[in-house]
Amino acid sequence: LCFRSVNNFLMTGPKAYLTYSSSVAAGAHSGMEECKFQFGWERWNCPESALQLSTHNRLRSATRETSFVHAISSAGVMYTLTRNCSMGDFESCGCDDSRNGRVGGRGWVWGGCSDNVEFGERISKLFVDALETGHDTRALINLHNNEVGRLAVKTTMKRACKCHGVSGSCSIQTCWLQLAEFREIGNYLKIKYDQAHKLEMDKRRMRAGNSPPSRGATAETFHHVHATELVFLEDSPDYCTRNASLGHHGTEGRECLQTGKNLSQWEK
Repeated sequence: LCFRSVNNFLMTGPKAYLTYSSSVAAGAHSGMEECKFQFGWERWNCPESALQLSTHNRLRSATRETSFVHAISSAGVMYTLTRNCSMGDFESCGCDDSRNGRVGGRGWVWGGCSDNVEFGERISKLFVDALETGHDTRALINLHNNEVGRLAVKTTMKRACKCHGVSGSCSIQTCWLQLAEFREIGNYLKIKYDQAHKLEMDKRRMRAGNSPPSRGATAETFHHVHATELVFLEDSPDYCTRNASLGHHGTEGRECLQTGKNLSQWEK
């Protein structure tokens, strides 16, 4: 990832949270690296300009690809903040032990060090959502897709347990929640990308910007969108050919796999 893009991503972040800025930068970077992996063999392969273009006010698009960029970068920031919090990198937070001692289910109780996703979610919102300064439909779509990314981190969490009892009988278990591997979050969001929903908006109302009728139409449209569903507004351009103004390098010069009977869909 071009680190200039990450710096631009951080420029408008709340200056009061400089404590977390390196984690935010690392999270944005890991998100875009995962984006490159997920799209490595597709026409659009998550170029270095993707994050910069999606957050630059003058070049804001709302394509299916942009929806993934917002979700995966938002997830990356939340994931890294959460992990660093649990590792004791910040004085202000640590493990989530709010449920410790409670019965979680048959034969197990909450205990140990659960990853503090509430902290990661709260701080990532302050950084990532602050980039969206507009109040139009595109801004609402970007904020929604940011949230889809954060929900993906929560949805993929795993329960880990430790046995207790006489002579290792495991009569009772202590369990806690931990983050999944980030690759699993990337896989989850790639499926959401494939299933992304295009919003059909009234163009005349959209041009009205932040007027009451426009806000009402947008709110009505989002009422039918599920919280875990990626949404986009515009059809994607032709990613085969170079388009410098949009930051698309085209597919010329890239390695291409031939079709074959024994190739998986991923390999194709």
